[in-house]
Amino acid sequence: MKVTRHQLRRIIRESFDVINADTGELSEFAPSAEAALNVFKRLGITPVDMDFMEDAMLSDEDWSKYVDETEGKSYKRHSAKEKERLDIDNLLARVDKWAADAGADYFADNPDMDMQDVGLDLAMNAKYEFQPDEWDKLVWEFDKDLGGAPADQGEWELYDHIANMMVQ
Repeated sequence: MKVTRHQLRRIIRESFDVINADTGELSEFAPSAEAALNVFKRLGITPVDMDFMEDAMLSDEDWSKYVDETEGKSYKRHSAKEKERLDIDNLLARVDKWAADAGADYFADNPDMDMQDVGLDLAMNAKYEFQPDEWDKLVWEFDKDLGGAPADQGEWELYDHIANMMVQ
């Protein structure tokens, strides 16, 4: 097997590890050596021990700075995306758009059909356009106003809402 110099450098860059010298913990954020060195420089971190192309050992204090900078920011970005993805207003807008599109598509293919006859059947397909946690959030939104209704009543209310949006 032949590996070019460029490929070898890329492989080495991708395998750089940042290690806590006190605990031996390995960072979950695996940057290239170049990226890690830039973070070290920006944060004023001096590695305790460093094999330039393989790993860097950081003191506990520097380790904390590094983890906060890399993994902490990554977690915050991910959390913000998750919050937006599960925002009920966004989910309701997606449901309404899906219903309008599905109703228009069905009516375009079946102009003689009365949408009220098939609306609920079509609405039941909406569930498969959402992730399970998104669908659960939608069901909960329709369920919360029902008080002591049966457990699955919120889902039927959601289907009814979707069917009504198709008919409009």
